[in-house]
Amino acid sequence: MILVPQEELTDRLAMGCHCCEIGRTLEGGYCERAGDVEFGGVLLCGRHARQFEVRDRVALLRGIASSLELSLRSIPLRRDTNRASLLRTERAGAARDLNLAYEELRRAVEDIA
Repeated sequence: MILVPQEELTDRLAMGCHCCEIGRTLEGGYCERAGDVEFGGVLLCGRHARQFEVRDRVALLRGIASSLELSLRSIPLRRDTNRASLLRTERAGAARDLNLAYEELRRAVEDIA
């Protein structure tokens, strides 16, 4: 998430592009709030930018949790008890972080609704 510099924001306002551009994303929709955060090349309001940022974090954590799960299924790693124990601890931490990210996403979506 990148905050748009005041000069650029002023330029966009002068050109008439000052509203949240949520409609230009895959999410679609319409938002009348002022766009003040650039996210993925689109000017979004703070609430929509936060929602997209949290969704990115959820996707990243899901990938990490999946990778750790696949690693634990590896026969050579299962035989190495120390490494397997470390992976189980990491997987538990990733699952906890993922649950927290899902909760944050739920709150971010409720804030917009």
